[in-house]
Formats: sequence, C-alpha cells, structure tokens
Amino acid sequence: MLRKLILAAGLAFALVAPAYAADPQTFKTEDSATAFCKTGNVVWFNPSSKIYFPPGSQFYGKTKAGGFTCRAFADKAGYRASKGN
Repeated sequence: MLRKLILAAGLAFALVAPAYAADPQTFKTEDSATAFCKTGNVVWFNPSSKIYFPPGSQFYGKTKAGGFTCRAFADKAGYRASKGN
C-alpha cells in the first residue's frame, strides 16, 4: 500500500514538474568544436533564449552566455535555429 502511494506521488510529481532539457555539449573554442563536429556543423547557442546561431550570423559567438556546439546537439537539446541574420 505504501509503495503504491509513493509510486503515485512520484508519477504525479513527474507530470507536474516542467521538463528542462540540458544544455548541449559545449566546447571552449570554435576550433575544438570544429574538430569534433566537422566543418559546417558548428553553431553558437544561447541558453537563455534557447536559440542557436550559425557562423556568419549577427550573434555568432557574441552573446554573454553560451558556447560552441554541434548543430545536432543543439537540436537534440531543444534549441531552435535563429531566424534570419
């Protein structure tokens, strides 16, 4: 009986608590990200806006928080591509 109560409470908490995706894998430099992700797949992500920016865009490497990562990692973590430049 107690076990069912604990299980029900855990399930209720899981349904009520918001799901937060972890930030994608971060690299300290663009070169280290390029070595891991291959050229053309490196993006800059901003954790506060959940947006990532491709090379050449206005905010690439320029937001206070964020880092370099692979485009696939950013997509998997729930980030979206920036709209425009």
